[in-house]
Amino acid sequence: MENITIQGVTLNDIQQLQQIGRQTFYETFSESNTKENIAKYLEDGFSIEKLTEELNNEHSEFYFAILDEKVIGYLKLNFGASQTELQNDTALEIERIYVLQEFHGKKVGQVLYEKAIEIAKQINTDYVWLGVWEENLRAIRFYKKNGFVEFDKHIFKLGDDEQTDIMMKKILKSDIISTGPDIQPTLENEETALFPLQEEDFEILYEAASDPRIWEQHPNKDRWKREVFRTFFDGAIESRGAFKIVNKATKKVIGSTRFYDYNEVKNSIFIGYTFYGIKYWGKGINGNVKAMMLNYIFQYVSKVNFHIGADNIRSQIAVGRLGAEKIGEQQVEYYGEDPKLNFVYEIKNENWKSKNKI
Repeated sequence: MENITIQGVTLNDIQQLQQIGRQTFYETFSESNTKENIAKYLEDGFSIEKLTEELNNEHSEFYFAILDEKVIGYLKLNFGASQTELQNDTALEIERIYVLQEFHGKKVGQVLYEKAIEIAKQINTDYVWLGVWEENLRAIRFYKKNGFVEFDKHIFKLGDDEQTDIMMKKILKSDIISTGPDIQPTLENEETALFPLQEEDFEILYEAASDPRIWEQHPNKDRWKREVFRTFFDGAIESRGAFKIVNKATKKVIGSTRFYDYNEVKNSIFIGYTFYGIKYWGKGINGNVKAMMLNYIFQYVSKVNFHIGADNIRSQIAVGRLGAEKIGEQQVEYYGEDPKLNFVYEIKNENWKSKNKI
């Protein structure tokens, strides 16, 4: 979303901070908690006294996201001893990123997150961390998309209810980042090449994607429309794991796929967001591309997962042929789109290697 400005919050803004804090917390958690617990937290957690104390704390900072002079979200950061748990001088805690419900999916949270990372780099922190409720799947997906990994859990008390928060962190300094896979290499076999997707590839990829028949069984059936595909493409670029798929004989771009959601703790990664032009269906290309990707990534991970739309029978059959097994169901919020029910499939490294005698 364009024209969003980020503004530091002062004591003069305390009434607006209280209002946005209470409204966004209520919108996020009211359906999953009792009225009594929500009411108590809204009263105590966003009292003028508590907010005054937090605003006066030199080791905490608040920022508003503003659109057309309206506060639509906010960010809270903690440093040093003000961090709620780790209290590491070389770390920064993102305690809160909240956005009004009507602006969800419009990249407001991303803008606030990028402000946090900008500040973290300015003060030369080693890593950024946060806690997120284990049932807030939307937030967990958001942070995973931005490179955070789970490292611990802690208890957060909401009224009389003890809830589990997942602690996640993102390491910023390259000299302390553990070795992980390059998720955007160039891969090729005799027929097909996968090249890292670039911003300038939009037109040629949209040409391959503009047939409505491609998307009939996908969670979002409108991706053939230019403006909808633009959102899909922007998500691919931001993932830093997306590819354009090129037919080596014709040099034409025939589709796209990507690696995403690498999890260092679980030693796993997802493959997905795959599509091909209609005339390349039924020629064994998808199976060959997936095999090429699996052979590469299984040098680094023990499991590969797939999100497959609940109605996408074609793709469910395709991953089954690869040896993937369904392990669950999950509401997946694709970049800039509403959540859709997906089936989760998994292939384990040892099973893939045994099946293919590697």
